Amino acid sequence: MIRLLRTRLLAIRAHDDERGIALVAIIGIGTVVMLLVATMVAVATSGSRVTSTDRDWNRAIAAAYAGVADYQSRLNADNTYGNYGQKDAPFSAASTSTFTKGTGNNPAFNYQTGQPWVSVPTGDGSASGASFRYAVDNSKLSSQGVIRLQSTGRSGNTTRTVVANVRPDGFSNYLYFTNYESGDPTVTNEKAVSGGTAPCTSDYRPVATSGTCDQIQFGSGDVLAGPVRSNDQIKVCGAQFLGTVQSVYGITSSGCTVGRYASNPTTSSTLTPPATIGDLRDFTRTDLASTTNTVEGPGCLYTGPTKIVFNGDGTMTVRSPMTIVTQVTGATATAGAQITGPQGSQTSDATNKCGDPTKLRSATGAVVPVPKNNIVYVQNEPAARAGNVQDPNYWNGNAALKNTATACTAVGPPSGSASTLKQNGVGYPFIGSSKSTSEADPTAGSGVTVSAPYGCDRGDVFVEGVVDKAVTVAAENYLYVTGDVTYPATRSPSTVLGLIGQRAVWVWNPITSTGSTILPSDREIDAAILSNTGTFVVQNWTKGSTAGRGVLTVSGSIAQNFRGAVGLSSGQGYKKSYRFDSSLATYTPPKFPQPTVTTYRVATQVESKTAYDANGVPLP
Repeated sequence: MIRLLRTRLLAIRAHDDERGIALVAIIGIGTVVMLLVATMVAVATSGSRVTSTDRDWNRAIAAAYAGVADYQSRLNADNTYGNYGQKDAPFSAASTSTFTKGTGNNPAFNYQTGQPWVSVPTGDGSASGASFRYAVDNSKLSSQGVIRLQSTGRSGNTTRTVVANVRPDGFSNYLYFTNYESGDPTVTNEKAVSGGTAPCTSDYRPVATSGTCDQIQFGSGDVLAGPVRSNDQIKVCGAQFLGTVQSVYGITSSGCTVGRYASNPTTSSTLTPPATIGDLRDFTRTDLASTTNTVEGPGCLYTGPTKIVFNGDGTMTVRSPMTIVTQVTGATATAGAQITGPQGSQTSDATNKCGDPTKLRSATGAVVPVPKNNIVYVQNEPAARAGNVQDPNYWNGNAALKNTATACTAVGPPSGSASTLKQNGVGYPFIGSSKSTSEADPTAGSGVTVSAPYGCDRGDVFVEGVVDKAVTVAAENYLYVTGDVTYPATRSPSTVLGLIGQRAVWVWNPITSTGSTILPSDREIDAAILSNTGTFVVQNWTKGSTAGRGVLTVSGSIAQNFRGAVGLSSGQGYKKSYRFDSSLATYTPPKFPQPTVTTYRVATQVESKTAYDANGVPLP
């Protein structure tokens, strides 16, 4: 009995021990669960804070981009909006930008602590929790056509900044732009009826008549590696387009081989060239704040036929026999004012920058620095005026020079010339070692003579060489490319050349009286080319052997009012190899004209160091 009781007591004790163990286990598990729950709560709470921070981080950059879009829309509504800004904002002050129109009461230009920001609207137009402010650097607007915009977005206590390059949708954005897809009758002398006397008319293809100038085509050997745009209907006969193709009136391949396209051609709006480039002369004036208050200062003005050879070492050799002064002033210090000064000798600054006029008029010319980020403008000799105040570059108005003979004094062509034209003072028409190796009268479309080539007092410029500085050369009349124009191998992306011939840009291609060529085959032009009222065309493109002149390579852009031919399908002239210069997607040649109305686009935008904290305090 006693043994039985002991056994039962031991069993009960053992059962109680198991309960104790179970209790300890339950308590342990509960503790672990509580720790897990606490951890999850902590993670959830932390996640809430991270989500809020992420939201502000993303909203701040979105607000910065909204600032860029706001500024872009203002530029598109008013193409002069690049002259608005706040010069004292740190970003603007660092670039010495000037803003002739002030802030225009735009609160986005605020830059001081505590000043309001511009709220980013929501979908229903109400204010959101994000905002922006921006500052402008327009110091490169005239020299490179670029506006730099610093836009800072804010959300909560978070701010982020982007810097964007904004530039106009201009002519140099296209490898090839044309207003009319026919030739310029004032240059080619093309007639409405073969054998007639009335010139052909310039009309868009949908309204063309029997008297409309002939449509020029892109042939089977043509390759265009870049964006193409036309205000007319483009005729394509087997050509290859490696970029986009836009036209107002579509594409036709009627009667010939269909072209090859990287993407389907699309329709576009009209891009209108300016009626004149005369306003570019103002960039050579020393009495305009818009010119003198820039880093580059006034450019260089030459008068009458001028020959320029770029030497590839930062200099150019300029010969300009009719130039008296190279920088000028107006009757009043306003844009477009009549040029009246300086009377007498020019300033030493003008001489150092643009050349000693005595050397410019010499047979060897003057070696001068290439005016970096600036313009060379070649004007017609100014006409005589009523009264006593003449233009300082009017030859017969200068007491010291008026009795000195010029190319215009000559009665006719010199001995040995194969041309009926008299010399222009800088070597054109070309005279070789004999009449048989000399240049005959140049021709254009259909083999007819060119209208007034090589005028002795015309604003013609003759250009060749290696260009190592960003510069634009503009001619009031014709611009002739007399040899290859290229960049050096060490060229920087911002080094872009503009070549402008208001009436025409000619690829000089002289022919002898027997039809033989004078220059070697193949030509290269690295530049943004513009003829705002005329055309880009090859001299004598219907002349010479059917074996052709090789390939005309253009690396840059071509914009023209009228199409210009470079060769015939039968072989004469050149085949085209045109490729867009990628530098022109970011940089515009200095002082390069823009369409009469344009839109602005964002070329690049990248996040940068944050400019302001959430209270609007500028950050170092």
